Amino acid sequence: MPAKYAISISLTEHLASFIKTEIASGRYGTASEVVRAGLRLLQERTPGRAVADDSDGTASLKRKQRARARERALLAEKS
Repeated sequence: MPAKYAISISLTEHLASFIKTEIASGRYGTASEVVRAGLRLLQERTPGRAVADDSDGTASLKRKQRARARERALLAEKS
């Protein structure tokens, strides 16, 4: 399992509320899962960047694939 690093970030009230809504909906279990999902999307959309191993040791490959599909669907809805 890749090493994990704890960091502290500051968010706007809007983003903090969005994270809480995602957790309350059941799509994600923790704020860290929401942030990791967003970072994975950013990696995928950033040309020329290697996508790092995103294994977090808590989710199976199928769960990650479903989460990514939901993320893409949510982005498509907002576009």
